[in-house]
Amino acid sequence: MTIASQPENRRRAPAADRLACASKPGIRVAKRVMPPRPVLFIHHANDMYGADIGLLHAIQSLDRQKYFPIVILPADMPTGMLSPELERLGVEYHFAPLGILRRKYLKPRAIASLGLDLIKGIAYVRATARERRVALVYTNTFVTVSGAIGGTFAGVPVLWHIREIVAMPRAVRWLLYKTLGWCADRVVCISQAVRENILKEAPRLASKAVVVYNAVTVAAPNIAGAAVGLREELGVPQDAPLVGMVGRISHWKGQEILAEAAALVLQNYPHAHFVAVGSYFADESHYLDKLKSLITTLKLDGRFHIADYRSNVTDVYRALDIFVLPSIKPEPFGRVTVEAMTQGRAVIATNHGGTVELIENGVTGMLVPPADAQALGAAIEVLLADPALRERMGQAAAIYAQEHFGLPGHAEQMRQVVEELVTRP
Repeated sequence: MTIASQPENRRRAPAADRLACASKPGIRVAKRVMPPRPVLFIHHANDMYGADIGLLHAIQSLDRQKYFPIVILPADMPTGMLSPELERLGVEYHFAPLGILRRKYLKPRAIASLGLDLIKGIAYVRATARERRVALVYTNTFVTVSGAIGGTFAGVPVLWHIREIVAMPRAVRWLLYKTLGWCADRVVCISQAVRENILKEAPRLASKAVVVYNAVTVAAPNIAGAAVGLREELGVPQDAPLVGMVGRISHWKGQEILAEAAALVLQNYPHAHFVAVGSYFADESHYLDKLKSLITTLKLDGRFHIADYRSNVTDVYRALDIFVLPSIKPEPFGRVTVEAMTQGRAVIATNHGGTVELIENGVTGMLVPPADAQALGAAIEVLLADPALRERMGQAAAIYAQEHFGLPGHAEQMRQVVEELVTRP
């Protein structure tokens, strides 16, 4: 301890005398500064999509004077885009078997292996939490069960960040919600839609569940200009309308609905082009094959383009005239929608899930029924026919997104949640 009021020209007292001064009246002693404590983040993937970006934002939200991050990634994904980013940021990370509840592991022949990895993951998290004396276990995504159970067994507060609207077999859902109620000291939901979905299954979690919307940040555009690069790559003329979406090529993201809508729009706007940007999970290449087959069947070759994932999606959004998110199942949040809004793009999304909370229909974008190619096509045609309307919607969307989904506001909310959990009795 040091004496706060000690003059600069006075010799500091020996340590024992300084400690004795602490009990003397009239002597002010500086508070003891505690070293930062670790927060253990348990994550389900090694990608750079919505939940992975959310993890990075959660790490950025930490008060580094009090806490520092340690990240545990699944051993079955030793390579990917997230771990190099963690390394670039100087964040400590490790790989371990975690027993992530992926759909491919919920099959009879894979259940035993999943159970073994789950036990290993629980033991690893428990041991790490105790050995490193962590302040908090931060379980990112619903399917990262081992993190929450391991943290509970270690006697450490557990923050469970839910980023999904769960669509699993009923028995699995029941177990998930029971585990959530038992382990989570605080449940952070990325939208009201996610919270309502949780409370429908587990109403007793109402006092634990809070909504903190995702922060949305996008990289600066390339100096060469966004539209030129993408359009040249795809072979799209500069004066041709370009309508597109960004997201995993998956059964529920709606790429096929966009293709069907494109076939309808091209009847009235034959110069329009369409693009779906995104990669697919390693074991779901059949969805890409199915999409390519549909494009050929609908005679969209040369008009409907497929582009792989790219880190700088700002260039994609700026190349588009209209952004579309035609998800068949409810989006928990719809990060790409807000990203497109920040770039002043008119957006069209399906009217369920978290996207309903992001868009004011007719003002900051348009909402259409899910799995309805005709409705989607009609909305696209409305915006193609009225450039002034596209411009007004894009400007309103940009203002709304910047006001409601910035990183500073998100970080402040997350710091409050973390501090409440760590400091409570």
